[in-house]
Amino acid sequence: MSLRVATTSLGLQARSCIRTAPALRRVYFHASRTSAQTSSDVTDAYKAPVFKVPAPDQVHGSYHWDFERLLTVSLVPLFAVTAIKGAHPITDGLLGTLIPIHSHMGFDAMITDYLHPRKAGVWGNRAAVWSLRATTLAVLVGCYQFNTNDIGLTELVFKAWTA
Repeated sequence: MSLRVATTSLGLQARSCIRTAPALRRVYFHASRTSAQTSSDVTDAYKAPVFKVPAPDQVHGSYHWDFERLLTVSLVPLFAVTAIKGAHPITDGLLGTLIPIHSHMGFDAMITDYLHPRKAGVWGNRAAVWSLRATTLAVLVGCYQFNTNDIGLTELVFKAWTA
């Protein structure tokens, strides 16, 4: 197919630009070529890396977000009741459970955002996730031991506040 232009000199310049441009690919729009041939010709230059797409899961969708918000909002009245009423085993137990879970969710979001496998490697991501899980479990056990065998979280905060 020839390129029709008004002047011959402009036509020669346009043809030479098309021939020398290395990034241009020839795209066929003729009816004799199928769409599969056309798409393979066009996309041969770009090969996307293959990433593993996770399977859809309700736990990591909107239910997960709703649970995070419910947990965060429930901490506000729990702190208010603790500040008004003082130390109580039930509020100490709830604080010793909800605060580490809330912190775990926040750190897990940070690991997901900043230490994904493409940046930190698969082993770096797994090490961070498992160290977070181990730390959260240790904090939960520590809060339980502190609430049952010592003065409790609320009394600790009151003593630290008045010191």
